[in-house]
Amino acid sequence: MRVFLYAPVAGLVLLANRLVDRAIGAGGLAPHVRHKLVRQQLRSIGWTTLALLAGSLMVSAILLVLIWGSDRFVPLLACLGAINMLYLFAAVLARISPGLVQENSQITALLMREFEQNKSDWIWGFDDSGAINRLSAGFTSATGVTEDTLLGADLVEFLACITAPGDPMLAQIAFDIQGRHGFRDIELRVEAGGPECWWTLTGKPILDENGMYLGYIGTSSDVSERKIAERRITRLAHHDPMTGLLNRTKFTDQLNQSVARLERYGTPFSVLFLDLDQFKSVNDTRGHLTGDRLLVMVAKRVQNLVRETDVVARLGGDEFAVIVPNEATADNLGGLATRLLDAVRKPYEIDGHLISIGLSIGIAMAPVNGTRPDQILRNADLALYRAKADGRSVFRFFESEMDNEVRNRRLLEAELRDAIRNQELLLYYQPLVSASDGQPTGFEALIRWNHPDRGLVQPADFIPIAEQSNLIVDIGDWAIEQACLAAATWPEQLTVAVNLSAKHFRRSDICTVVKKALALSGIAPQRLEIEITEGLLMEYPDEVIEKLAQLRTLGVTIAMDDFGTGYSSLSYLMKFPFDKIKIDRSFVDASSSDAVARDILKAIASLGKTLKLKITAEGVETKEQAEFLRDIACHQLQGFYFSRPLDPIDMPYYLLTVVPRRSRPGKTEPAQLALVG
Repeated sequence: MRVFLYAPVAGLVLLANRLVDRAIGAGGLAPHVRHKLVRQQLRSIGWTTLALLAGSLMVSAILLVLIWGSDRFVPLLACLGAINMLYLFAAVLARISPGLVQENSQITALLMREFEQNKSDWIWGFDDSGAINRLSAGFTSATGVTEDTLLGADLVEFLACITAPGDPMLAQIAFDIQGRHGFRDIELRVEAGGPECWWTLTGKPILDENGMYLGYIGTSSDVSERKIAERRITRLAHHDPMTGLLNRTKFTDQLNQSVARLERYGTPFSVLFLDLDQFKSVNDTRGHLTGDRLLVMVAKRVQNLVRETDVVARLGGDEFAVIVPNEATADNLGGLATRLLDAVRKPYEIDGHLISIGLSIGIAMAPVNGTRPDQILRNADLALYRAKADGRSVFRFFESEMDNEVRNRRLLEAELRDAIRNQELLLYYQPLVSASDGQPTGFEALIRWNHPDRGLVQPADFIPIAEQSNLIVDIGDWAIEQACLAAATWPEQLTVAVNLSAKHFRRSDICTVVKKALALSGIAPQRLEIEITEGLLMEYPDEVIEKLAQLRTLGVTIAMDDFGTGYSSLSYLMKFPFDKIKIDRSFVDASSSDAVARDILKAIASLGKTLKLKITAEGVETKEQAEFLRDIACHQLQGFYFSRPLDPIDMPYYLLTVVPRRSRPGKTEPAQLALVG
């Protein structure tokens, strides 16, 4: 029952409060201000109003007594009651109205003083001519101009002096004032020579009771902290925190805008993909902190070479991209690419060390090379891939045949996956012979792909694809195992050498693979030779040396292939004790006509003797080359002069006919007798 009574009573109290608020002008005020106003209005009624009301009631009572019992009593009672109520209401209004004006003025002044004390918010106003006639202390504090100077000045003209020329937001304020419209929360960037500052302005026109325009009154606030924080958040969302360049997200947005302008106005543009060469080596040898500092320096060099309208972004890692708007001519883009190559390849000094890297660039032009964002990016990436394949540190434009190459490469990759499952891969074996007597001492395993339609596919055509698709791990592991199993069927004095891809060596658990292959085949560890290239050591020296040391503990022979083609061959011989080095075929080929090449071969042979390393020369194709290499004390020779690589069908015949015959003592012309095909 209490609940049902409470609801109507609460509703009546709420209605009464609203009526009182409306009567005394307390609507919308803060509670403590409203209570003060109500108390003051009630006090303003005073004793005078009560005395007048009492007199009226006495007169009414006398009249009612005189006509008591008559038929006119009830109508007169109602009439006198209404008269007294109207009198009471009029008396209250008469007493309240002056007090309301006075008290509201006091409360308004109180609120105004409290508002003006806030240094980040202030009040302003101007008359019908636009001259400032009201200012709070906060306004003068924010502008640094005295009140005497500001009073009488034109507000819009003053704001124009402290904002950027042609500020569209100030133009909006001027337009609203001219049309006598209100405006709210318009943001202006104030440029008064000090710290960055932002204001928001709100204003509305003042009209008198006749609708006559009197001017404007408004408020302003300093929102600099909020704007700077918003910009910082936006920058973090759109910029790379390390280099300060745009990130991939913002780059994609800029690319989409360029495509939109292309579709609407036909405005051409171009995209350059930039990828650093040898950056991974810097990270591995100098550490990631040095690598990060290097990226910052590269970003500055790139940024300094482009125009203000160009867009430069870091896509991630050591990859950068540039959008060049209004440009799709090969000459201009080629010039920019050349300047970028020259700038990036200059040495960088970090912590007293000079570091050198390279840069490869792929270029796609819109609309010539595409009109969709994904198409343009893909074609720029294909051009970059071609630049990498052509030796790095160059730039390449996208060409239509690159797309065909990609399709063929993807098709070949799919067929290569099937080849692994269908056992289409096989190993050929090229003999390694003793330089002193020409007898075979082992074989190098060379992989081939017996494609059902293409025929015999050479490693150069499918190994790069395998490296990109990570199939190289399966292929490399299989090659080691098959080579060991094949060696188990040969005479025990013959070794087998397997040349490992750099990506296979890094991605595979090579020590586990070798252990398994040795266990399955049962051959002695020293019969297996693992060959690696100098390039692998250059890119990942610490990681590679650690793995080589683990292989060495297994008893496996370690050889450096293509010796002499790199820049630091000697330094790597000092870092790891190789068992053998293989001289690159380019030196052997040049030795027939180049005295310098012969001197280099002599020096390498002498180095091997000093370091107690076995020397193998590959690519021997003539008798003169074989005799020269034997005379300078090379240990092993390999090449077409002795034998072409042998397939699994020819291997048994070679082992039965050549190896036993070479094992018999007394033979004096092993090279001629070993010649096959």
